[in-house]
Amino acid sequence: MKRQISVEDWKKMDPEQTVLVDVREETQTQFGTIEGALYIPATSLHKLYELPKDKRIVVFCQKGETSHEVVEVLLDAGYDAYEMQGGYLAYLASL
Repeated sequence: MKRQISVEDWKKMDPEQTVLVDVREETQTQFGTIEGALYIPATSLHKLYELPKDKRIVVFCQKGETSHEVVEVLLDAGYDAYEMQGGYLAYLASL
């Protein structure tokens, strides 16, 4: 199941009820991230299970490929998870 959310819709979400997760590789984060995002690289999937299940999880990567796989894992584990359409590059374009 593909669950995506646009950058614009993410910006409208209640930050108290949403956890933003950056799953990019460390080399990709050197040039910035989204303020308030938790950094959990896709290679450390076991750390995802520490996320709160009572909040919406929004996952982003560089352009939206890796985040799709991570969201599938979270959905299978019972999380309310979405991938940010277009990833970090879409976020930068929205500024």
